[in-house]
Amino acid sequence: MKKTTLLSTTAQMIKNFGNNDKGNFALLTAVIAPVVLVAGSLALDVANMSALKGRLQAASDSVSLAVATRIANGNLSIDDAESFASSLLVAQMSSEQDRFINLVVTPNVNVVENSSSSSQTSWDVEIGGSASQDTTPLAQFFGKSQMTVSTSSTATTATEEEIGAFSMAVVVDVSGSMSSSIGGSTTEVEAALSVTSSQAGVIVSYIGTVMNNYGLTEDDVIYVLENYTTSDCIDFYNGGGDKTAFLQAINKPTSDSYYQAYLYCAYPTYAATYYGTNATALVANLSTVVENSPTSKIDALKTAAASLFAQFDEADPSQQYVRTGIISYASSIKGYKDMEWGTASATSFATTLTASGGTASTDAVKWGYDQLKTSNTTEATEHMNKNGQVPERFMLFMTDGNNNYTSDNTSTRSYCDQAKADGIKIYSVAFAAPAGGQELLEYCASEPTSDYYFEPETASELIAAFTNIGSETSKSATRLIN
Repeated sequence: MKKTTLLSTTAQMIKNFGNNDKGNFALLTAVIAPVVLVAGSLALDVANMSALKGRLQAASDSVSLAVATRIANGNLSIDDAESFASSLLVAQMSSEQDRFINLVVTPNVNVVENSSSSSQTSWDVEIGGSASQDTTPLAQFFGKSQMTVSTSSTATTATEEEIGAFSMAVVVDVSGSMSSSIGGSTTEVEAALSVTSSQAGVIVSYIGTVMNNYGLTEDDVIYVLENYTTSDCIDFYNGGGDKTAFLQAINKPTSDSYYQAYLYCAYPTYAATYYGTNATALVANLSTVVENSPTSKIDALKTAAASLFAQFDEADPSQQYVRTGIISYASSIKGYKDMEWGTASATSFATTLTASGGTASTDAVKWGYDQLKTSNTTEATEHMNKNGQVPERFMLFMTDGNNNYTSDNTSTRSYCDQAKADGIKIYSVAFAAPAGGQELLEYCASEPTSDYYFEPETASELIAAFTNIGSETSKSATRLIN
């Protein structure tokens, strides 16, 4: 009887406990809360990991394209590419430090030659690596202190086939005004030598005089600066000093007079001692001074043309994709080289340019149009037979003055209109030209004129304009590989 009563009492207690809802919420919370917290922590870590991977992938894509583009444009050497890419990736991800806890980025960069390129060396820029961040505290409680993601991206500098073939006709003014001297820019010289504007002006003028008028090279100027002082030069003026040894050292005839030796010697040393600097500083920064020294317009044009054609040679070393021609004009056509593969003939022709005569641009611009127009199938046929492509067509039109007769302005504009309507893109360069020349050249430039029209005022600006044109017409494209 007691046993039965005990069982009944126990059953009743269990029943009463089940029916009693006091404290059930606390009990359920105690059981469920850890599960919810773990799930929430896991969700947050997963979301952070996804965001980190996306950001790392975007940064990798951006860096691979940036590095490939710099290599293609010649602004980054292969030797420096990997370290530059690693630094750039870390720099881009550093902006995420506030978002991701204890973010650590480990780049993995590889720049390799693309063996599939047949016409020009190209490079695969492979950007990979990993990024890690701390997990949430609860995840760390369960033994997971960090999470790591990995990504990769590759960009390739395009081969010449991807650039496309092109032909360029270069039309240049060599009228008499092109023999005049044009000043350099003194801004860079001021900064390099820590001198005033007027001092920089005298320095570049003196160095320009001794190099342009007397034919001294940079090495000759350096020799003078390192071995002679102003008083040594005055010795030559007075008929003393070892003139023979001096002239031999700077590659001048020993028959030159003492006075001529004095001039060779005096201009560099005057620049160094009389105008706020010294020989050591001038030697160290001579290239900057030379680049900004006055020169004749025709010499500046020769240098600019050489820079233009050199870029084409670099882009198409096998002479499979680029054709060039050049014509010079004054009051009439002075000479020309018809369109040929590569740049050899055009480059050689440019070195022989001389300045004389008036200005009449019509026939020269017509020549450029006739070389490239669609109805003249020569260019299209040459490219199709050699590279299987339809070439882009460019004309570079340069002048430093006004046409002598307004009728030439009218007819030149007409040929420019015809050329642009036929799909020929015209780069125009008004080199220290007066208003009339500027108006004509700006009219002839393709749209947008901000990309196709240039107004250089100094030799260095002319060279930069031609260099920019060469870069725009021949630079490699880049493509992203995911």
